[in-house]
Amino acid sequence: MIKKPKIIERQTNPEVFSSAKGLGLTDLQAKLVANRLDDAAQLQAIVHPQLKNLQPPNQLKNAESAARLIVKAILAEGQIVLATDYDTDGVTSAWVAKTALIDFFGVAEERVEHIIGERSAGYGITDEVVERILAIDKPIELVISADQGSSDEPRIRRLAEHNIPVCVTDHHHMPIEGAPASAACTVNPQQEGCQYDKTIAGCFVIFLVMAQVRQELIKTGYLNQDAPSLKALASNVALGTVADSVSLKSPNNRAIVRTGLMQINQFNTPAWQAMRLLNDNQKQSYDAEFLGFQVATRINAASRVSDVTTAYHFLTAPTVERASFYLQQLDEDNQNRRSQQEEMLQQARELAAKIYHPQRYSLAIKMQGNAGIQGIIASRIGEKYGVPTVAMTDLQDGFLAGSGRGVVPEMDLRAAFQWMSEQENALFKSMGGHKGAAGCMIPIERYEQFCDLFEQAVQRQLPQAPYPIIESDGPLSSWQLQPQLISEISQLEPFGREWPKPVFSGQFIVDEVKAVGQSRTHLSMKVLSEDRQRFSAIYFNALNHAGEPLPFDSGDWIECAYQPALNTFMGRTNVQLRISAASVL
Repeated sequence: MIKKPKIIERQTNPEVFSSAKGLGLTDLQAKLVANRLDDAAQLQAIVHPQLKNLQPPNQLKNAESAARLIVKAILAEGQIVLATDYDTDGVTSAWVAKTALIDFFGVAEERVEHIIGERSAGYGITDEVVERILAIDKPIELVISADQGSSDEPRIRRLAEHNIPVCVTDHHHMPIEGAPASAACTVNPQQEGCQYDKTIAGCFVIFLVMAQVRQELIKTGYLNQDAPSLKALASNVALGTVADSVSLKSPNNRAIVRTGLMQINQFNTPAWQAMRLLNDNQKQSYDAEFLGFQVATRINAASRVSDVTTAYHFLTAPTVERASFYLQQLDEDNQNRRSQQEEMLQQARELAAKIYHPQRYSLAIKMQGNAGIQGIIASRIGEKYGVPTVAMTDLQDGFLAGSGRGVVPEMDLRAAFQWMSEQENALFKSMGGHKGAAGCMIPIERYEQFCDLFEQAVQRQLPQAPYPIIESDGPLSSWQLQPQLISEISQLEPFGREWPKPVFSGQFIVDEVKAVGQSRTHLSMKVLSEDRQRFSAIYFNALNHAGEPLPFDSGDWIECAYQPALNTFMGRTNVQLRISAASVL
């Protein structure tokens, strides 16, 4: 039996509330801020994020050494190879590095080569990536990794043995033995002795390194003192940052995402012009949620079901027509991904139902299907049951590939994998990631052992068997549920991990309810507030399958958690309640 989600109201910090009011915030805004912050130390930078408040690049350990290496390569004649991950963070990292080198630093385009690893070959600088680098028939000055490399010492050593230096830029947790010994330089805020913000994404790390390269090039006289800053790259750093679900409580991440969104909403580049033609977001500005659910899903779909280079070509397209061509491919890939996802999700639901019991701390599910989709499956199943979850697929070569999601805020998934590897050093062929999300590859015969060790690892971190929790910002009065509420809330953007979009809770009477949507699993509702004000509501994925009995009848009192959103119908714009959990009182 699945535990019902518990709606828990967030605690409001009175000191932060008072300080937020002092900044001119409304009572509601101050409460939302005070529900998310424990102290007011960085309040100004969080509420009003600006690029000028970023930690300077030279606070990133080894950034200056990396800059000198890259400058040396720029001033030489050989190839500069970018080796990046296949997800949105990796693709935007490649865009940042290549755009900086060519457009800002004047490197000839034919000197810069870009290699994106194949999702099917696994995460990181894999043997396949190494072979592709070694196959380049020109002298190589430097390989720069982005969003990967920290755990790839054996492959980096192979490159070093061929006199190919590797500069690692990454943000994932370091292996227990530390930075790869064979790398010419490693820049990663997670490494020991680095004082930089630990929450930044891989695209942000390479952005900072390239900003330091600019400084170094000015010092050498290669660039003028007034050479353009790299601020114009913030748009896709914002995209990669949002897509990688890093903390948006971080002032650094908030500043880059806020700045990037401002650039994106000017629609000055072919990629973003093409996106607006495809989806204009009902004439509303693009926000972090749009980047995550409408843009990143399409980019990630390329590596999951098709060719990851399509995503890179989309971001770098020289014209709207070319960008639209690649975006259409991404959209088709995404539709294909959604179709495969539904099939795999149904498989995962059935498997999870057999494994789960109320005292269970974790789930590890072995499936058949596309390995590129398992991260989405881990998220959906994990959120449904409220437990850390790893979804694994059979690669048909003797190995299982797995993607995990921590689900529970206190859970450190990367630390769990590390502990598991210490208990059995032959468990993983490879693994990596960070606190909230991690991936791995294991021999298929070790699946049962993996399940046992994963359950133990989660039990070591959590005091009791977890259950689904929905954190609420409390109730709203019906007079507040007006369109201007959305504008009031949006001033606290960007929302994301650790700075979640507001969720409110309340009691309503069900007036009308019916199943809708192509799948007939969503509920369209009309509800009455306690003072009998009538609101429209939508409850996505309320039913497990079409034809299932409706959970509510007209006249039922329900308690629900919801997000307010704008809904325009017949020329009128009203607030609609997007329900995330509901139960009959």
